Amino acid sequence: MRKKTILIVVTITILGLLSYLGYNIISKTKEKNQIAKQLEIVPEFEFLTLEQQPFNNANLKPKLNAIFIYFNSECDSCQHEAQSINDNLENFKNVKFLFVSREPIETIQQFSEKYKLNNQQNITFLYDNLDMFSSRFDANSIPYLLIYNKNQKLIKKHKGQFNAKGILRVLQQND
Repeated sequence: MRKKTILIVVTITILGLLSYLGYNIISKTKEKNQIAKQLEIVPEFEFLTLEQQPFNNANLKPKLNAIFIYFNSECDSCQHEAQSINDNLENFKNVKFLFVSREPIETIQQFSEKYKLNNQQNITFLYDNLDMFSSRFDANSIPYLLIYNKNQKLIKKHKGQFNAKGILRVLQQND
C-alpha cells in the first residue's frame, strides 16, 4: 500500500513538472514570435538627441537604410565597431546610423567625438532616457545591431560585434 501511494505521488509530481515546463516553453516561444513580429518593421520609439531634442520614427528619412546600434562607451567591441564604421564612412552614403545608449549624454558625446562620428550627416547619437530600447528592440546584449532596409523592414539582427564590412555585405545582399 505504501509503495502504491509513493508511486502515485511521484507520478503526479512528474506530470505536474512536465506540464509546468511545457507551459513555460510554449509561453517563451509565443513571446519570441511576438517580439520577432514587432521588429519586422521599425518599432515606435522616442529617444533624445545629444541636444536633448526628441527623436522618433518621424525623424527617419525615407529611402535610407536605418541601422540601430545599441552600445556602451566602455565596451571594447562597441569601440572597435565605431572605429570600423568611421574607417568606412565613404561606403555608407545611403545609410542612417543611430547609435543608442542609456549612458549619460556627456559620456555619449565623448564617445562620438573620440571616434570622430559626431559631425557626420548620416550618424545620430541618441540617449535612451527612459531605458526603453532594450525592451522595445529586444536588446539583451551590447553591442546589438539592427539593420532596416529603405522600407524600414528588418533585414538583420545581430548580437555582438559586427564590423563595417559585415554591415556592407548585408546591405549589398538586400539591395
